[in-house]
Amino acid sequence: MDNLELKPLRFETRSGAFVVVLRSSEDTWLGKHRHRGTVTAVTVSGEWNYKEYDWVAKPGDYVVENPGTIHTLHMGKGAEVVFTISGSLEFFNDDDTLKNTMDIFSYAHLYYEHCRKQGLKPNDGLWF
Repeated sequence: MDNLELKPLRFETRSGAFVVVLRSSEDTWLGKHRHRGTVTAVTVSGEWNYKEYDWVAKPGDYVVENPGTIHTLHMGKGAEVVFTISGSLEFFNDDDTLKNTMDIFSYAHLYYEHCRKQGLKPNDGLWF
């Protein structure tokens, strides 16, 4: 998604957890997905929510998501959220069939590919 920016902050290989900042430059949706581990989120700016729930997270809000939760993420324009993700995420097609599964190593691969394409030196200090 062109209007979402994902910035890794930490990769923990022993636990499989990773910490990322997700930012949106426009009002946007991230596909329906399921968490296989616990996810926590701290809202830094803007607002975000899930299509399936009736709450909206605002700056300073702390959200805990239980393993197995399935939802569709909506990020408002200018939203910035720090997510700590344990385990994998499963993304679904519109017909609810499995599209792909991503984990700490999938996200690390995306990060290293981005750095390579941009001619940037990766921050190897992200690994713990």
